[in-house]
Amino acid sequence: MASKGSKLSAETRAKISTSKTGKKRSAETRARISVSLTGKKRSAETRAKISASLKGRKQSAETIAKMSASKKGQISWKKGKTGIYSAETRAKMSASRKGQIPWNKSKKGIYSAEARAKMSANNARYFQGKKHSAEARAKISANNPRFWQGKKRSAETRAKITAKRLHQVFPVKDTKLEKKLQELLKANNIQFTKHRPILGQPDIFIEPNICVFADGDYWHGWLYLQGEDFSNQPKFNNEYFEKIIKKDQSIKARLEAKGYKVLRLWEHEIIKEPQKCLDRIRAILQ
Repeated sequence: MASKGSKLSAETRAKISTSKTGKKRSAETRARISVSLTGKKRSAETRAKISASLKGRKQSAETIAKMSASKKGQISWKKGKTGIYSAETRAKMSASRKGQIPWNKSKKGIYSAEARAKMSANNARYFQGKKHSAEARAKISANNPRFWQGKKRSAETRAKITAKRLHQVFPVKDTKLEKKLQELLKANNIQFTKHRPILGQPDIFIEPNICVFADGDYWHGWLYLQGEDFSNQPKFNNEYFEKIIKKDQSIKARLEAKGYKVLRLWEHEIIKEPQKCLDRIRAILQ
């Protein structure tokens, strides 16, 4: 028997490893080993050695598949459990993490396009059909304001965000109303571009400075202006349409102040009186 502290040769270690391959310990033996190891702490040096030995090690596709198969159907030990950590333990965990810098901070391009696509697909599958309870939604809502509270963006950052938003088209596809207006202009050989990235992002822009908006009767408040009452609606109510109307008026005024000619056409005008709409566009072209 080797004396304590002696080191085994690589050949001897390989023989020991080979001799134990395929051996299975009984439940009793595994229980004894578990008890003997409980409470044992590895030294910092030992942990560093283990960490170094595992770095760069990659598991084969077969091993990954086996690990995945072994875990399928298993229920997480903490599923449905609340209050599993005491207030003292949570405080210790919080204190141990304070001041730590996330491993991926300031790192860009650490995942390949393929890896990002897989993660995106997995997230979609994970959340598909899942609904948060009213209590969970309330907690999420309460936590989000705390995250942004007190944070101020610089003028440069705000300018960058504004510039990016001007190039975002919403909705992504042209509406039926916009398409109808586009067809009207094409039929009359009037050149235009769509969704020019300027203030308000006009639906139609005609050089050099003409902005045309196609406003839906419902979504932009024409029905509200005609006296229809939406006060009993939870979201799209009278207050909502008041804000939309003021916003549209503000965009028109600000564009005109910059030298643009602005024309806002209602949905019912474009559908029922397209010729009148065309005449109004031609009038400001002169």
